[in-house]
Amino acid sequence: MINSILTDIAPALNNVYSGWILWNLFLAFIPLLLSFRLFRPQALPQGDFRLACLLVGLIGVVGLWPKLPDLFNVWTSLVIDSLRGDTKALLRLGWFLLAAGFALLLGRWGVHLRKTQRTWLWGLGVVAFLAFLPNAPYLLTDIIHLIRGISSGRLSTWATALVFVPVHLTAILLGFEAYVISLLNLNYYLKHHGAQALVLPVELLIHGLCALGVFLGRFIRLNSWDLVTDPLDVVMITLNTLTSKWPMAMIVLTFLIVTTLYWLMKQVTLGLKLRLDYSRRGLDPLE
Repeated sequence: MINSILTDIAPALNNVYSGWILWNLFLAFIPLLLSFRLFRPQALPQGDFRLACLLVGLIGVVGLWPKLPDLFNVWTSLVIDSLRGDTKALLRLGWFLLAAGFALLLGRWGVHLRKTQRTWLWGLGVVAFLAFLPNAPYLLTDIIHLIRGISSGRLSTWATALVFVPVHLTAILLGFEAYVISLLNLNYYLKHHGAQALVLPVELLIHGLCALGVFLGRFIRLNSWDLVTDPLDVVMITLNTLTSKWPMAMIVLTFLIVTTLYWLMKQVTLGLKLRLDYSRRGLDPLE
């Protein structure tokens, strides 16, 4: 009986890993962590923030683990090409090392930050926040893996219902909730710096940028780090995308979906926050 259960669960979990669900969650949580340190550093105590960074890091390690051999081969080839004098490989490797250095600098700054400081490093953090933010609503597109897994016929009915579907839906919900909370933190920052009138325009602008990012990630297969490793290629692909009818139609549709879901989840999130505040003060929300 146990062997049969494990045999049914194994393909379900394997499909989750092949869909990079955990890795996508890791990427979605990066802007969430940045939003707390950039826009609401007082909302998350230092110890809690470090614990959150540790948990997110573990998610990233587990999610990336199955792909490590492929990544090792890619970067080994990149280093070899660089040593041979390949100009493009040298540029990509240089951009990557520069990005890694900035990531370490931002990480150290984020962990030790105690209050909002608008310095050049804070500005760099905002750029990183915007670059990684599309990864959060991107998890909505992982519904494709869910549909493929269900229709493949390789999973038993109970494994699909009790393991495969709940894991995928939970990951998608968590990823989009990370997007909602990230924007709520940004809204908090704008309101407390006298820019409340910019909240809605900024939200719509970010929805549009994320819709573009989701399209480039799902259909063109670009990643956030491509902005650093190959920025010129990203710019050219983006310009071609924005001047083509079919991609623009998909981007507009994605924008409408993201905007609608954001509004709904925003109401739910704020309602839960209000409910928790009432509970802490001993108040009955029905009265």
